[in-house]
Amino acid sequence: MAAPCGWTIPDPICCDTWSGLDPAVQVASKEFAALFMWAATGRMYGLCDVTVRPCGLKRCQDGLGEFWGYDWSGGTWVPYIFNGTWFNCACAGICCCDPRCQLRLMGPVDSVTQVTIGGVVVDPGTYRVDDNHWLVRTGGECWPVCADMDTDDGANVLVVTYKRGDPIPTPLLTASSTLACEFGKACTPGAECRLSSRVTSLARNGITIDMLDPTEILEGGLTGMWEVDMVITALNPYRLKQRLRIYAPELNVPRTVTSP
Repeated sequence: MAAPCGWTIPDPICCDTWSGLDPAVQVASKEFAALFMWAATGRMYGLCDVTVRPCGLKRCQDGLGEFWGYDWSGGTWVPYIFNGTWFNCACAGICCCDPRCQLRLMGPVDSVTQVTIGGVVVDPGTYRVDDNHWLVRTGGECWPVCADMDTDDGANVLVVTYKRGDPIPTPLLTASSTLACEFGKACTPGAECRLSSRVTSLARNGITIDMLDPTEILEGGLTGMWEVDMVITALNPYRLKQRLRIYAPELNVPRTVTSP
């Protein structure tokens, strides 16, 4: 995702100047804090509403009743890769121990809002989500094998709307509100804030104090505020820039509806 979703930051509880800030400054400070904390924790937290047009994945019937590739395989077996595993099977679908009908969504899937086929809402009791990304059809029916991408209202138009991402931990929102407080102070003339300046050395009354270069703090994805950085480190100990991804040629990437 290009920006944080669903980040509703509460008013800071330890910020005596917050109530006196201009409402526009409060909103901007929370937006700045949400963007920074979302990026600092690996761009993983927050639930985004996503609408996709996936292509169904169907397991063929056991035996030789229904399959693909029969002609070029000489009527024997068809090798294929599924979920990272090589199979030699009499059909080009999934062999035993897997659902007969499922499709892959870009995860993690928090919850499915709605599924429609040909504009008709599918009963939520006839599907489930496995492993945070497999949408499994239950009850004997299946998803369209080849969803029609050439039209928006055909009988085989499959549309899935779901919430993607991980819920935001409460401590992360609390730490974000603390950071928002300091952003607000930085916008207030004469107010002192705890955000690091670009000073690396200070000499006064014969005493020299060396300070950590703030660019090093920012490059590490931290703020210099210990209570905020403790939360960042706890949730993103390896300083990931984004969620890890797996690329595999056998996994279809659902087409995401971006407009309208």
